[in-house]
Amino acid sequence: MLLNPFADPTKTLTQDLLTEFETILGKGVLGAPVEIPGGLIVPVNITTFGVGVYGGSVWGEAVGGGGGGGVIPAAVLVVQDGKVTFHPIAPETTKAAAEHVTAMVSKMRGPRAPQQGEVTPAAQAVPVAADA
Repeated sequence: MLLNPFADPTKTLTQDLLTEFETILGKGVLGAPVEIPGGLIVPVNITTFGVGVYGGSVWGEAVGGGGGGGVIPAAVLVVQDGKVTFHPIAPETTKAAAEHVTAMVSKMRGPRAPQQGEVTPAAQAVPVAADA
């Protein structure tokens, strides 16, 4: 019987990923406090992560995977004058902010050059012969 050469690296990779996710998730819910006169503002975030992994065989089949995540601002805690208040952030606010940031970054970067092999709309245009 052949042994799977990917068994140990896959197990190690999975354990390392889960350990890192636990570390990130533990730190990601409450953001760094911001000092204000007489108190603090503490951001509250929703953190999300997903991961997918697949294996291979001794015959050279692919081994790979991927992952992704995000942080969504959800609320702020205000600690002031011995009181703590919770202020949720409306989803419309964060959506509008994300759209503005995306537009600003695109504007700052300028037009994106087509990648090798990418077909641009101008290249797809069909020339039309002029009537004589």
